[in-house]
Amino acid sequence: MTLYDLQGEYLRLYTIATDLEDPESQEAFLNALEELDTDLANKASGYVHIIKQLEMEADECDKIVEAFKAKKEARKNSVKRMKEALLGAMEIANIQEVKAGEYTLKIAKNGGKAPVEIPDESKVPDNFMRIKYEIDKDLIRTALEEGKELDFAFLGERGKHLNIK
Repeated sequence: MTLYDLQGEYLRLYTIATDLEDPESQEAFLNALEELDTDLANKASGYVHIIKQLEMEADECDKIVEAFKAKKEARKNSVKRMKEALLGAMEIANIQEVKAGEYTLKIAKNGGKAPVEIPDESKVPDNFMRIKYEIDKDLIRTALEEGKELDFAFLGERGKHLNIK
């Protein structure tokens, strides 16, 4: 019997329980409920074993992903250092272009807008400043928890989760 079947059985038992008047039917209901609880416990145990295995595998995947991210960054840094070394050598030798086998290396200026450098940000006048407004949810939550009624916000319901020990 699957968990979905068990849900259906619980619904059926609920329907029977709400219609019971006969004491014998009540006893049959309780026996069926006990059996169903055992089925659910067995199914839940199997599910928990699978959940724990999948959690362990997910944790292992996270470790592998982090290891590959570290390798990726190390390789990117190596490429950057090697390019900087080649660029530096070409600039020192005052060479703009080098043919290296099947490759051609050229010194080129970066495109895009010129970078803006601001050595001391405290000297920037207000008319060159941008004001950014953002919602202060902590302030709103505090007001709502204190019983204030706000026409633009309300406290929502907390979600649920399954705790496995």
